[in-house]
Amino acid sequence: MFQRYSAQFWLLCLSTFLFFFSFTILIPELPDYITSLGGEDYKGWTIGLFTIAAGLSRPTSGRLADTMGRKPVMIFGGAVCVVMSLLYPVFTVVFGFLVLRFFHGLSTGFMPTGTVAYLADIIPSDRRGEAMGLIGIMNNIGMMSGYAISSCIMKYLGLSGMFYLSGVLALLSVVLIYNMKESLPNPERLKKEHFKLSVADVIDKRAKEPAILMLLTVVFFGVNITLIPDYSVALGIDNKGLFISIMTVATVVTRLFTGKISDVKGRIFSCKIGTSFWILSAVLLTFRDVNLFYVAAVTCGIASGINSPALFAWAVDVAQGIKSGRSMATLFIALEAGIAIGAIVSAAVYNNIFENLTYVYLLVGVVSTLALLYLYFGVRKEPSLYAQELEE
Repeated sequence: MFQRYSAQFWLLCLSTFLFFFSFTILIPELPDYITSLGGEDYKGWTIGLFTIAAGLSRPTSGRLADTMGRKPVMIFGGAVCVVMSLLYPVFTVVFGFLVLRFFHGLSTGFMPTGTVAYLADIIPSDRRGEAMGLIGIMNNIGMMSGYAISSCIMKYLGLSGMFYLSGVLALLSVVLIYNMKESLPNPERLKKEHFKLSVADVIDKRAKEPAILMLLTVVFFGVNITLIPDYSVALGIDNKGLFISIMTVATVVTRLFTGKISDVKGRIFSCKIGTSFWILSAVLLTFRDVNLFYVAAVTCGIASGINSPALFAWAVDVAQGIKSGRSMATLFIALEAGIAIGAIVSAAVYNNIFENLTYVYLLVGVVSTLALLYLYFGVRKEPSLYAQELEE
């Protein structure tokens, strides 16, 4: 497998790992941090503002990726992450912290958009699902590592030290891609016209179906990264990042063994399986039981490991090599919107009352069920093999 991919691909994977590691190490400690600042009622906005900013920036990042090139978009995203990490220790009031969380979200609005568009340029269509799975594994390992050692970093370096470490990791992710060859033919210089967006730059109709599915399924993830730290503490689990770590291990293992499924059986087939696991996970988490909590971490990982590569490969397929940055941006907008909705709505329903988690996950289960129904009744029929390109 490893010999089938170029050095550029593996550098992209390593950069992705460092980038996601850089901002994930902060997430488990943010609910307690904003509470210490007097902002307990704004827990949902620590993730919500981050994802809203990322979603708002996607149309611009997608357009720039298709005109200026993939590399400048990736470099800008990493640089934003560096700057925001250095500013966190300076802004120690609730409003200032939330402003930084918003601007920090620009990093994920740019870096992943450029990364996936770059990958689409250098990987042939018959290996897209596998390649998306591999780079997704690096994403997951970065997040898993961040969640797993966040508490240790907090213990030995303190909060300011953790912020600075986040900036260093983001800087390394930029260094790795700085000398890579640009994959977009004939990139243009930056012009004012590049910032004039049309409706097509915001919503690429070609990617409508995978975007709708992304929106509905990642609501679950937005809920988890917002409430799992509190859920863990209520169950007597000291490591607030353990659930996400288990989930990520399950995601990585799943992607190693199922990366080719969507290339062989089709994107829709894979998404039906993955979405069914999201529904199962929601049911398990309604019981507020510690054993089912751990089982749900595994089933969430399986769901993510199957769904995510298929959805990204699906969006690349329908782009047919034409303005794939725009197609990726549409998918990422859906991703950020889903996470933001999940984070903000779940925090409101939860209202810092443990028993309310049952209602939160019942609601998530309903949303995931809607996604499965859309797969069966709302999407177009697909060819049995996705090696052939879809019609626009």
